[in-house]
Amino acid sequence: MDWKDLGTQLLNKGLPLLGGLLGGPVGAVGAKAAVSLVSSALGLNAQDTTPDKILERIEADPQALIDLKKAEMAHKERLQTLVLEEKELELKDVADARARERAIVEATGKRDVNLYILAWTVVGGFFGLCAVLTLVPIPGGSDKIVYLLFGGLVAGFSQVLGYFFGSSKSSSDKTKLLALPGK
Repeated sequence: MDWKDLGTQLLNKGLPLLGGLLGGPVGAVGAKAAVSLVSSALGLNAQDTTPDKILERIEADPQALIDLKKAEMAHKERLQTLVLEEKELELKDVADARARERAIVEATGKRDVNLYILAWTVVGGFFGLCAVLTLVPIPGGSDKIVYLLFGGLVAGFSQVLGYFFGSSKSSSDKTKLLALPGK
């Protein structure tokens, strides 16, 4: 089990803030704070602060889950702030990608064709694999690999859609409109 799995377990047990932070990027400030809070609430030492040991403790002792809920409620404002900070970092990452694209256009006078080739490859691969999975039976024993590839394509497809059509895209478009002369 990893931290993301533990985050999912905590979400399922009614701990949305702790679960969401632990399920986020490993090494992020929010995840570190959540691990620290969970460890402190359960009275665990450094050696026992692993996803498996934390889950064992929660499942073995009903009071542990109550202690975690109390800790989450006591630190709710700080945890929510950490969740917002992680979302801001994700949006900043998307904005940086768009700024990179703008800088390439300004420097070369043309768009980065590789970006569009990669985007169309992911979109085509997604729909192609959807068609294949619908029309062709998967040979026994290889279904896990096919579904793993499909999961990767779904994630890539989501990122392509988010980049080209996400809310930060419309924000970027508004910024361009406001920068036009006479606006």
